[in-house]
Amino acid sequence: MLSRRCYPLSSILTEDKAYKICMKYEIPIPEYQLIQNLEEALCSAAQIGYPVVAKIVSPSIYHKSAVDGVKLGIKTEYELSEAYHSLIQVARREGIKDAKIMIQKQAPPGLEVMIGATTDPQFGKVVMLGSGGVYAELYEDVTFRLAPISRNDGEEMLSELSLYKAFQGFRSLGPYDKEAVVDLLLKVSRLVTENGEIDQLDLNPVIIYGNGACAVDVKGILSRRIESEAQQPNVRNIRYLFEPRSVAVIGASGTPGKIGFEVLKSMLIHGYKGRVYAVNPSKKQVCGLKCYSSVEEIPDTVDLAVFIISPEFIPETLERCGKKGVKAAIVISGGFKERGVKGEEAERRLVASARRYGVRVIGPNCMGVFDGFSRLDTFFQPSERMGRPARGPVAFITQSGTFGCTILDWAAEQGIGISRFVSYGNRSDVDEADILQFLAEDSKTKVIAMYIEGFGDGRKLFNTARRITPLKPIVALKAGRTALGSKAAMSHTGWLAGSYRVAKSALKQAGIIEAEDIQQLFDMVKALVKQPLPRGDKIALITNGAGPCVMASDEIARLGLKLAIPRRETLNELKRMLPRYCQITGEIVDLTGSATSKDYEIAMDLLLSDDNVDVLMVFFVFADAPLDENIIEIVPKMMKHGKPIIGCASGGVYARRMSSTLESNGIPVYETPERAVAATYALVKQSMMSRRLQGKDPGTAYWNVS
Repeated sequence: MLSRRCYPLSSILTEDKAYKICMKYEIPIPEYQLIQNLEEALCSAAQIGYPVVAKIVSPSIYHKSAVDGVKLGIKTEYELSEAYHSLIQVARREGIKDAKIMIQKQAPPGLEVMIGATTDPQFGKVVMLGSGGVYAELYEDVTFRLAPISRNDGEEMLSELSLYKAFQGFRSLGPYDKEAVVDLLLKVSRLVTENGEIDQLDLNPVIIYGNGACAVDVKGILSRRIESEAQQPNVRNIRYLFEPRSVAVIGASGTPGKIGFEVLKSMLIHGYKGRVYAVNPSKKQVCGLKCYSSVEEIPDTVDLAVFIISPEFIPETLERCGKKGVKAAIVISGGFKERGVKGEEAERRLVASARRYGVRVIGPNCMGVFDGFSRLDTFFQPSERMGRPARGPVAFITQSGTFGCTILDWAAEQGIGISRFVSYGNRSDVDEADILQFLAEDSKTKVIAMYIEGFGDGRKLFNTARRITPLKPIVALKAGRTALGSKAAMSHTGWLAGSYRVAKSALKQAGIIEAEDIQQLFDMVKALVKQPLPRGDKIALITNGAGPCVMASDEIARLGLKLAIPRRETLNELKRMLPRYCQITGEIVDLTGSATSKDYEIAMDLLLSDDNVDVLMVFFVFADAPLDENIIEIVPKMMKHGKPIIGCASGGVYARRMSSTLESNGIPVYETPERAVAATYALVKQSMMSRRLQGKDPGTAYWNVS
């Protein structure tokens, strides 16, 4: 560890000190010496050997090139003398009294990259790799991983750069030493993990050669800020948020259209079997229930309290709930952190009251909970406006209640069963990681979907998700990707969205599948629920119309997936058994517009029996008259092969009816090739990520988009 000096809030780690740390971690650097005068500079250069570099070293300067503080390509004593005097003048001009001069061996040219680390406010220590020099910022050719990283993480980071082609050899460039880059990433990861006072570290440029590498310029920033350790998820009393024996609705109303009325109604009419108590001091009876003036008046125990009252009354009321023994609370009311300083103080008091008595809180500023099994329902949307899905294997966690309503409605419409559904709003107490850990232990949940705007404790979420994803898929939609989106997220739930690049890398590193939009999120979940995971990434295509396959092939290539090449025996059998007009290539079986259901049956059976095929994508032009309706019985029978089958069909009323029938029989069908490929990608990624995180597949992941 570095010595625990008392640094200012932030101070520069000068290059000479940074080099000494690098040597400790066996990070290759150029030979160098600090000098006091011109005579020492000349002696140093003679010992090191020309050409050399002369630099200003000072805790007052971070970017030396910005003040002309670096002189390159010095080949003679005369040039060194000129460079030395020029740097002295720079120091005087900038008013730098503590400046030193460094003489450094100039490294031979090679491929330049940038390696570094920073301390992200939400995720902690993060390792970075990018193209060297100004090109990293100009082309945004940069990637991140949370420290500590594994060798596989380092290999993935390198493969994600646009510059990666040069490492493999591109025209006159390369090949370059990929292992040297990965080794450096691992060493930097270890360095910043073991030395928490290093807030930022830049190795820029690092010059890569055909064999080896050299960190030419190294600097950093030290900080006194103490990086707190990530908390462990806390699942205490969370079950009462989903399976309470009794619920008190505080703020129940008898006026239709008011939130207090609609929440109480949802409790009573959607199948919840527990006891429901209405609390409102101004009412005698609501919705046929006796109304209590306070929670203390309820004669029985209460497991869950649902709050729909003004925010100023909630902390005190929650305190009374805690004294009564209430285990959990859902605060639907808004007016807290998302409203600014005054709201933040109210939220702090709310949390203090809850923690004093061990009450777990969802919200405030949320829709609450829908449980597919207990049928607990705190949503205030009437059932005639928003459907409630049947029970099933999908859990959904959302920071946005609006998106939550959309997903619930879609799930009900398309027959996707829900296990647990949580709209958590401001996450004052229970956060995503707590819920994820509960769902990991929940036998009713097989697939988890998330909508995230900002993070409370990003590292806690990352650590929790990484333990879960090998066993249960997690699909996430991260909003707040831009500065404007981040600002909107702040006003929505009181949480900044933070750096999307870092968040995106963290999600990938944790094994979370990231969706691009809410439709894709739902599409991916549907595939993960209905189909088994593939053993690989090789995709075969069957169609009775070539156009969609062309579009699918483009998308497959973009996502880094592969088209399957069936065995010669399979191709021969396809040609023998199918009509002569069928077009059979190595990648696509085009049955043409004359295809019948029998043709599909032959092609699907043969391809799914082929070990070279991991996934079968089947395209249907249902409008073609020769394709009889027996197809809706034939396709589901092919699930006997145990391989995923993804359908795609575009069209109007008839096509949608046929697709819906296939879906009811377990085959997910998508309206566009892009959506079908994205769903397939989720299956492949979950399979590969699961195998790798469980240690069954140590190789580098290869997909291009995450």
